Amino acid sequence: MRRTREEAERTRESILAGALECFDRHGIASSTIEQIACEAGVTRGAVYHHFEGKRDILRAIRERVSLPLLDAADTALLRRSGSPPLARIERFLLSILDGLEKDPRKRQALTVMQLRCEYVGELAGELAAAVRNVDRLSKALERAYREARAGGELAPALTPEVAALETVMFMNGLVRLWIVHANGATLRRRARAAILAHVRLRHT
Repeated sequence: MRRTREEAERTRESILAGALECFDRHGIASSTIEQIACEAGVTRGAVYHHFEGKRDILRAIRERVSLPLLDAADTALLRRSGSPPLARIERFLLSILDGLEKDPRKRQALTVMQLRCEYVGELAGELAAAVRNVDRLSKALERAYREARAGGELAPALTPEVAALETVMFMNGLVRLWIVHANGATLRRRARAAILAHVRLRHT
């Protein structure tokens, strides 16, 4: 029985990997279940055994990328670890960049979600889910900025709400631009410096 579960998990992983390749190559709208099955080395029936369709596959991919980021936010931003809140925000942003640089699967998944997905038709509901994830991250950042304000760290001109919104916008813009620029591009080389400057401007 255990072997059956392990085999099922391997099949599921193959389907997700095959879907990522197809979505990246053709875009989500143009990819078919047949193409995904062929890329994964499984039957069309096997794909439907594990997933209801492309929307279900995209949701699984998004959860593997987006939710771990939110878990990292909970750890880095919400739990008091003895380090100042702005330092924790800086580490969190740098960890996102680390993930892009070191994890090809995460990079490909974010490329698909940022550039290859049309959130219309059967995928319209996924946009609302993505917005909810952004809202959760914004609230986590806002709590950290409130802590910074209470400790006298946050620049007087910024409210925690605005600071959190700016950081979410900065992070999303940075991720998208990092993805579209080629390896070795000036933007990629200066991304870390941009993060440090973003956080530094929030200090008193």
